[in-house]
Amino acid sequence: MSDETFDRNIEVGDLLEIWEWCSRRLRIKWQRRRKLRNGCFIGLACALSDSEEDSIAPFDLIKGYKSKTLPSPLLNSDQVVSFWDAKPVSLLELCLGSYTQTSPLTKPLNRVRSAFQNNPRLDELSKKMRCREKRFGDEWYTEGHHPDREVRLLKREMTPLCERLRDLMAEEPDVVGKLALEVLAKGWQFGEIPASWRVRKTPEQLLNRATRLKLWQAAQKVLSQKLGDEAKLEALCQALYRNITSSIKAAIEAQGYTVDNVVDDMLNFDVRKSREEITT
Repeated sequence: MSDETFDRNIEVGDLLEIWEWCSRRLRIKWQRRRKLRNGCFIGLACALSDSEEDSIAPFDLIKGYKSKTLPSPLLNSDQVVSFWDAKPVSLLELCLGSYTQTSPLTKPLNRVRSAFQNNPRLDELSKKMRCREKRFGDEWYTEGHHPDREVRLLKREMTPLCERLRDLMAEEPDVVGKLALEVLAKGWQFGEIPASWRVRKTPEQLLNRATRLKLWQAAQKVLSQKLGDEAKLEALCQALYRNITSSIKAAIEAQGYTVDNVVDDMLNFDVRKSREEITT
């Protein structure tokens, strides 16, 4: 897998999902799809981070909400644009009220949709690309490939719609911020991972066997407790970070990865494995 392939397939997937929301013919597909709010935390973290070196972890936003240390207002227009650049589908769903009871932006966004909803070229292209992804199976995001010609056509046809949506939401940063605070109040959806996230950020053999086992055992102690989803996630994060020593951190970074990458992979993949799978 190359980062370029993965990033391109994520970008194409986002564009297709936005079109499925907009399209008069394909909208039913979007309506049936389950909406997961965790992408909002990732988008918010990107929007509020000053730089890659001084980045905010998504779960820290939830802690910041509880401790009332988040900035007020939460977002400005430029940060809404950064949110869009990082997680456009999550921002659109947030502003449509997919995670909250209502949203003041639902009607204006639907007016944009009605202006763009009839595009037979995009309908046919979307169906063709989705069929290709389905035929490829679970490894699509890491190994799949759409023809360059189709990707260029998709981007060209989607640009006017995406710019209208982005600009509309960026003009209402206070509204977007208030919706985001409502989602932060709901907390993380533990265990809910969309298909595009089911890709490791680190190689399985990045850590030696003893270190993998050490982290796995720390996670198992947490999982054996009867905790709610949010408390469980917080306890898991604390246990994993606590068990990554400075020497382990140095070894991880020497290979071009981060401690956050390792913790994400432990949470999303490794904590549910058996002891045998961890140590082989």
